[in-house]
Amino acid sequence: MFTPKKLEVSMKEAERSRTARTARRSWARAGSIAAILVLVGLTIEAGRPGWVNKASMPTALNLAGVAEINGTIYVAGGQSSTTEFLSTLYSYTPATNKWSTLASMPSGLYLPEAAGLNGQFYVAGGWTGTLPVNTLYRYDPPSNTWTTLASLPQLSACGAGGAIDGQFYVTSPEDGFNGYYNFLDAYNPASNAWTALAQSSDAHACGAYGVIDGQLYVTSGADDSGRTSTTEAYNPVTNVWTTLAPIPTPVQYPGSAVSCGRLYVIGGVDAAGNNVTAVQVYDPIKNTWSKFTPLPTATASLGAAHVHCSLFAFGGSTAAGFVATNESIGACGLAGD
Repeated sequence: MFTPKKLEVSMKEAERSRTARTARRSWARAGSIAAILVLVGLTIEAGRPGWVNKASMPTALNLAGVAEINGTIYVAGGQSSTTEFLSTLYSYTPATNKWSTLASMPSGLYLPEAAGLNGQFYVAGGWTGTLPVNTLYRYDPPSNTWTTLASLPQLSACGAGGAIDGQFYVTSPEDGFNGYYNFLDAYNPASNAWTALAQSSDAHACGAYGVIDGQLYVTSGADDSGRTSTTEAYNPVTNVWTTLAPIPTPVQYPGSAVSCGRLYVIGGVDAAGNNVTAVQVYDPIKNTWSKFTPLPTATASLGAAHVHCSLFAFGGSTAAGFVATNESIGACGLAGD
């Protein structure tokens, strides 16, 4: 005969059993989804618990030019604790979790604009000495060689770079003189020539950027008034900039990358001058911002890239100084809280 106490215990055991069965079914579904993603060539971090440590960079550095080409991340130039203007070129292959040291750039620099285009790595401008430069270098991975191409129309550093329809688009917010600028130019590899285009409404010096669906998105960074929250998109077809939803927390010197049609703004320095752990995500379809899993350590001046549905954040500066950390997290379809 059941007493009330025995009945209560029995009901609790039944509830625990139902909860356990539900949990097992949920994990089974998650495992099936993960297996499907792997089968179609998309890798995810198991359970996405947070940022996962990967192989460290060969050198602790920041302010480098970064691009992903055919599943490999290229990192050019930057600064280290011993060298102000690095000419080094490193590559990182997530599939093997290994870094390689490649042919050095023709000159050392930091804060260049960079992009991958037609299987080659383009690096424009950057600081070297007391002023930026207007150089354009192209690295060819198969031959491990650099070529010097037509110079930018002006000195340039701390801008955005992106490849769209066979051309390399570069913003030039800094020329080393007074104030900030809003220049935008496009380089055509076929003619080895630059074309001046419509200027953005904001300088976005050392902001975040990425190419989504054939448009160049640029957000935050700095202008003459300080940190800016402005977000803009450039349409090459119409040669027009469009102002979009402002970023919630304006930052300068973040890492940035595009993953699954969203722009990720990773870390950076806020308006108070503090490094942040925040990862802010812009969705161009909804024109909204959301939060993502924060970095383990507040970091600025870092590099970032996206490979096969995973985000990578590497290098940069923390309260401890230059770092060689390389961390990864699954990103596709996982933006937001």
